[in-house]
Order: sequence, then C-alpha cells, then structure tokens
Amino acid sequence: MLSFDAGEAPLRSTSSLGEMQVTYKFTIDAAYYRTLIERYYRQRPLLFHLRVQFGILALIVSGAFVVGIDSPFEIKGPVALALGALAFFGGITATRWGIFQRFRHRADFGTDVTVTMSEDGLVGSGGHAEGKWAWAAYPRAVRYPDGIMLLRTGVIRWLPDSSLTVGNPADATTLARSNSALRELA
Repeated sequence: MLSFDAGEAPLRSTSSLGEMQVTYKFTIDAAYYRTLIERYYRQRPLLFHLRVQFGILALIVSGAFVVGIDSPFEIKGPVALALGALAFFGGITATRWGIFQRFRHRADFGTDVTVTMSEDGLVGSGGHAEGKWAWAAYPRAVRYPDGIMLLRTGVIRWLPDSSLTVGNPADATTLARSNSALRELA
C-alpha cells in the first residue's frame, strides 16, 4: 500500500515482516508533548484518567464543604459548586501543565528526532542522544488513529503517523503487534 501527500514522495512499504522497516522523523516540541500527555492518559485504566481522578476529588471537596459548613444550603451550595469546579478544572490544568513543564525542560526539546522500527527493535537518534532498544524494552503498545504509543514502566514513546517517512501506519501496526502487546483505541 502506498500513501501520498501532495508534493511529497510516496511512503514505501516492505512486504515481509523480517524486511519491514518504518521510520518516523518529527520535532519534539510543545505540540508533540501535549499530544503525548493526552494520549497517555487516554490509554490508562478509567480510574486513572485525569477527568475521573479530579471528578472524584471535586465531589469530595464539594461534599466536605457542604457537610462541614453550618449555613443554609442556598449559601453553601453555590460555593461548594465553585470549589468543586475549581478542583476539577484547576486540577486537570495544573497536572497537564506540570507534566508539560517537566518535558519542556528536557535537553531534546525543540530538536528533530528520527526513530526507526524494524523486527529487530527500535533505533532512535536526535540532537543530544542516540539509542537502540530491543522490542523487549517496550512490552506494551497502543494504536491510536493518528499514531502508536510504545510503553514500558517510566518510559513513553509517541510515534505520530503524520511523521512517517518510510513505511505506513499498517506496517507500524504490524511491527508493534508482532513484538508487543498491542491495544487499539479509537
């Protein structure tokens, strides 16, 4: 299968799994990290989604305020609602901002990175580092409509389909499925 973008060369696809190779080239910037954070939380169990965590916190804060304050509900109801909304929206925003700030101060922020997936594993290179990892380093993978996330404890690799230079999304999915426990999310 060949894929074409206006004005760009076609993406090559290899036929057999042993020869299959997929290469991504992208810039590690704010948009990349915001997408990575959003996709990471989408693949987590429901209880660990930010909206669920801070929804529970908002209910606890609002409930504690309503139970703990001795005044008419007409007064404490709107205040409890405002405190709950602050806990919910403020918590989600502060968490995403804090994680983004941690990523933004990494040495590779703003640099171009090339990652190649093959049956042997992954090879990555950028302005500050180069590495090679066997597939055993990424026991889990998640396929999204716009890319693949490779996961292991403490490490996330987001590979957006829009940055493919060699291969295509189907090849990337085949490689990830044959070497990691792959989940597909819409």
